[in-house]
Amino acid sequence: MVVRSVDRVSSGSGVARSPEVEEKLKRLERACKQFEGILLSQLWKDMMASSRRIGGEERKRPFGPLEDTAVEMASEALSESGGVGLWRVLYEQMRGAVEGADGTG
Repeated sequence: MVVRSVDRVSSGSGVARSPEVEEKLKRLERACKQFEGILLSQLWKDMMASSRRIGGEERKRPFGPLEDTAVEMASEALSESGGVGLWRVLYEQMRGAVEGADGTG
């Protein structure tokens, strides 16, 4: 099952949160997903570069910027659709700090 929203990630806590905390949690979720997308993108680019070196294809990349953009877009889409779960781990680790700052957590 893919978790797609803060409500489902944090459901079960039974704690009523202020609208400010809910907004902060939504921004935190978005930031965690963006971080995961950036990390996946960088890993993907590094793997592509390594495979070119191993394959002996060290040459100019006329479409390099286009390839990089495609990888970045694919990584972002992957992260937004549930990703590999890193964003969820980050979110859970930092959620307590957001809730604690409000005094309700």
